[in-house]
Amino acid sequence: MSDTTARTISIQPREIKEAAYRALCAAGADPAEAQEGAFAILRAECDQHDGLSQLMALIDADWETPSQPATAAPAFWGGGNLTELVTARQPTLRTALQLMDCALDYPADEVSAARTSSPCIPAQLWNDLLIRRSASLQRTIILITSTAGNETGDLARLEFRTLTGQGVFASQEPPHGLIDSLPDGHHEGEVTSIIVLPTASPIDPKTSSIPAKPLKVSEQEWQKMYQLSRKFLVPDT
Repeated sequence: MSDTTARTISIQPREIKEAAYRALCAAGADPAEAQEGAFAILRAECDQHDGLSQLMALIDADWETPSQPATAAPAFWGGGNLTELVTARQPTLRTALQLMDCALDYPADEVSAARTSSPCIPAQLWNDLLIRRSASLQRTIILITSTAGNETGDLARLEFRTLTGQGVFASQEPPHGLIDSLPDGHHEGEVTSIIVLPTASPIDPKTSSIPAKPLKVSEQEWQKMYQLSRKFLVPDT
């Protein structure tokens, strides 16, 4: 008997995006959040074949329990404008979207940034946000994530993600000469920052879309996501 976990089936990208959107809405995300999450899941599945598995982490968040609203306040940074985002017990996707909005809430001709020590979505799910926002706004957007070292021997890690003409590029060194310094905190613990530079994005808006061809996905993961999506019913019009 074949292993059902290893079976793959062909699914159209629009079906993956629609199912992810409905599953997130059913979990409690608002339509705008679900739309962004669905695009991120689709691109992760297309590029790294792990979008469907990543969806489960987004859905398992506590979308329904009221919590203290996120707060955003200016903070000092010698490299440009900086906003400090503080959140309490909210889904990581929501925090990521708020962080991006905070970083972009400055004039286009200035260097700006936003940072948070609250948990954000995994780095690979940022790829779609970086690609689509950079392409649509024609801005250079850089994601910086850091983890602190610990007593068990794990070393502090700093990673930059930015765009090249071929897509998202990850490195341990600042990818742009306009970054004179990093917002404080990147050597103290888990911090996620977005830096927006007053330079044009290297990606053409026309190339940021995902090809409309079937994707080979895990049958088991697809069936799980599809069943979750069925919990969200579109109101009759």
